[in-house]
Amino acid sequence: MESFETALTEATNPATRDLLGAIGLVVDGSGKHLYNHAAGQRSLASYASSPDLDSIVTLGSAGKFITHIAALQFIDSGKLTLDEPLSKWVPELDRLQVIEADDVEAGFKLRPAKDKITLRHLLTHTSGISGGDSALVEKWEASPAAAAQTVDPKAHPIVQRFSQPLLFDPGAGYCYGNSVVWTVLLISRLSDGQSLSDCLKEHVFAPLEMDASSFAPQAHPERLLQMVRRTDAGLVAVEPSPDMACSMRDLGKLFADLLKPAPTILRPETVDLLFAPQFAPGDQPLKDLRGDTENYAAPAGVLPGSAPEVNWTLAGLLVEGDMALPLSGMPPGTVTWNGMPNIAWAMNRERGVGMLFATQLVPVDDDKAVAVMMKFFLGAWETFGNGKSAEI
Repeated sequence: MESFETALTEATNPATRDLLGAIGLVVDGSGKHLYNHAAGQRSLASYASSPDLDSIVTLGSAGKFITHIAALQFIDSGKLTLDEPLSKWVPELDRLQVIEADDVEAGFKLRPAKDKITLRHLLTHTSGISGGDSALVEKWEASPAAAAQTVDPKAHPIVQRFSQPLLFDPGAGYCYGNSVVWTVLLISRLSDGQSLSDCLKEHVFAPLEMDASSFAPQAHPERLLQMVRRTDAGLVAVEPSPDMACSMRDLGKLFADLLKPAPTILRPETVDLLFAPQFAPGDQPLKDLRGDTENYAAPAGVLPGSAPEVNWTLAGLLVEGDMALPLSGMPPGTVTWNGMPNIAWAMNRERGVGMLFATQLVPVDDDKAVAVMMKFFLGAWETFGNGKSAEI
């Protein structure tokens, strides 16, 4: 891990300060910390200490899989199945139509969806729900059709904000986007109005004694790794959004639970879904995913212009094929994803390890942050990814 530690020391040098502070952690299925190392400062204050395992980080999209876990717990409890329509709990999804390009003045047309959205669709981003950056959806939003759409003003805020056309029929493609938002609404309906925050606290955080995990990043300001943005004048503080935030130690507990044979928060067969490929060879979702490298190339360690052998699970991106990803060293069987503040995680059940790299720098895929991140993952897989509990 010498290369990573040298790179992190250089990146957090106060004279240049490419990163304020960052930390890397490797755990195994017993919860043992095989490795942790941090450098830099916890905040821009001159007296600030270095980050450590108790430092709290905002996760951004790196926390989506935790929301997925909350939804999967309802499968374990028998309240729903993975492939049944969600009409009973979120009938608003049935009203979303598919948008297609057309040569009429508006530039688009709408039609009813051929299938209904299921939980599997939401968790694999095959629902047709966009990420908000579709040119067609933008045309629709600026059209009279959007203005004429009737949404009950008393409806849930998610329904009001995200009742947009689908980009394709459910199951007919892949688009990384706002499916997780509707998953949050589903969780609320299934839990009789309980918020995602309360649901996670009761069913995930408390059972694993993740005492520093919440949706209130400012709850422990003395432990928060400060969010920053790079400017010409240097790093400046950014107010963190009210997003999911966990300590590095808490995240290690979660990964350990998912890696062990008898997990606490999900049934073993449900945990299998977090590691199992969901897209079949030749199907459109797999083609879409592999063609969407902009979303994952940098944090996963994919060479620009390459055609990576990847798939998707109910947790994140899955490395397939026979070779490790070239820049990160992530071997086949690894599930990984990242979040806006340049935080990324990876788990490999066969190798028995989970890894986390975290800093709090926005925006995502910052070149300097990613370079240090790749040093961490490459060294960690070389050192700890052989299935043995090596320590240094």
